Amino acid sequence: MKKLQLLIITLMLLGSNSVFAQSLEANTQWLSKNLDRLVKEEKGKESVPTFKFKGCQMNMNIDSKNSKDSDVDFGMSISWLLKDVQRVSYEREKDGNYELKMQVPADRMKMKLGFGNDNNLSGSFNLKDNDSDSKTSFTLHTQDESLVKEMVHRFEDSVKMCKNAR
Repeated sequence: MKKLQLLIITLMLLGSNSVFAQSLEANTQWLSKNLDRLVKEEKGKESVPTFKFKGCQMNMNIDSKNSKDSDVDFGMSISWLLKDVQRVSYEREKDGNYELKMQVPADRMKMKLGFGNDNNLSGSFNLKDNDSDSKTSFTLHTQDESLVKEMVHRFEDSVKMCKNAR
């Protein structure tokens, strides 16, 4: 009887891990797709960030090539764990678009830089900051507040899932 109970408990735990992974993946795929679509640099700028998630890790990559001088190449990647996000909010900007804000301590962010063709001069480091209120923000080029609310909701759900994961 005890073996059967142990088997049932084990199967329930495995099932909950599968549901967690599927829910997190669905949220992060949706977030990645919508962030890539809505976070744009101003016209005329040559770099546009792209967003990727690896489980509970969020990555923002910026790759910029100067079209006037093809020898100049700059790449930057910033990453942090969703469990380190302390708060997600948004604010309407004067032009009607929205700013998505995430509070992440600077010392929990990792940055990788690369310069030159194929980023042959590169380095990586952790940001250090005594300011525990470090914020990362992105302008979302949309005036659809319900879409922005959905984004905040999916971020908050993903953060909760990652904080509860062991």
